Amino acid sequence: MIKKHVIKWLFGAMVITLPATFAACEKDNNAVSGAGVDDQYKAILNEYVESTVAPTYKSLAEAALEMRTANAALKNGQSQAAIEAAAGAWMKARVFWEKSEAFLFGPVGPDGFDIDGHIDSWPLEKSEIDQVLATDAAGLTGEIAWGTLDAEVIGFHVTEYLLFRDGKARASLTDAELKYLTAATDALVWDCVLAYVAWVGEENVSAEIGSVFRENPEVVAALSNKSSFKNFASMLKNATGNYEGHLPAAVSEISNGAADIAGEVGETKIAEPFASGAVENVESWYSWHSLDDYGNNIISIKNAYYGGIDRITPHSNSLSAFVASKNAKLDEDIKNKIEDCLTKIAAIGNGGKSFYEVVRDHSNEAEVDAAVDACAELEALLASVETGIIL
Repeated sequence: MIKKHVIKWLFGAMVITLPATFAACEKDNNAVSGAGVDDQYKAILNEYVESTVAPTYKSLAEAALEMRTANAALKNGQSQAAIEAAAGAWMKARVFWEKSEAFLFGPVGPDGFDIDGHIDSWPLEKSEIDQVLATDAAGLTGEIAWGTLDAEVIGFHVTEYLLFRDGKARASLTDAELKYLTAATDALVWDCVLAYVAWVGEENVSAEIGSVFRENPEVVAALSNKSSFKNFASMLKNATGNYEGHLPAAVSEISNGAADIAGEVGETKIAEPFASGAVENVESWYSWHSLDDYGNNIISIKNAYYGGIDRITPHSNSLSAFVASKNAKLDEDIKNKIEDCLTKIAAIGNGGKSFYEVVRDHSNEAEVDAAVDACAELEALLASVETGIIL
């Protein structure tokens, strides 16, 4: 299950050199303390939660419901237009999920409900999928899919597999595939809704989202059994629960979550499949959506760091603004490297190629190397924020 393992970059050892201005800074020049700083931390956390995390998960939950509606329509009357609509709905939901990957902690992480592992593991277990299609699809329900099937046969990638081939929506699906798609989509919807409800609290979601959350008693029980993850947003913003009395630890989640996904994009999503040549290890390769996924992961970092969604400049209460107040050079380097990553990831597709084709043909190696380097450099810069600025 590649998603849940850290795979070392296979292109050889690499040394990351932090900006000289950062390395030269004395710790006491960057250290923060006192009530004034606590207020700044709380403002940063509030902006991060209310303007980045909560709206992203809200959009994800709503897009997952649109996907369910499109797939139900496809099951009720198969046509090319219906398949195209279902594929488009998958794409929309996928974008919001990838834009959430800079904050894969709390309810979504392994200490919570491991929604990340449940919703986004790859490569798929093709033999198990074939088994479900051959013998189990007729009786498969969303409840069974969510509660008993392995992560590698549900989630975004099995629904992608059922809807796409070679970067295009399929021409048709069998009855078994349609039943599998319906059940897997229900499971996906509940994971997306659980992420949103756990973060913001059931009392703070729409009646429709609350109703969907309560459809599956096992989903409700999961949150009830881990009450420390109820309304995780409040815990993070106020440094309660696991963050009790330690605001810097809460703020560090922002930079550490961003650093983690920068490293994963470079090492696991790009470098490993390219080095091995194993196309099955390419994420989102049935839809040829891989490079979009990776770019959206970097956008998730930008949103987390800037304090909002698709901001051109950082919010005044963003982590970026706070870093800039302590080390303007480091902040500028991080912002420039984010843009550099976006540019270099897109360049992997030079010649109109999908990442699947790049890996299959072992082409565009220079562009791959440049993107992997940029992601590693961004990871190092973001990781330096915790020790150099926050703590």
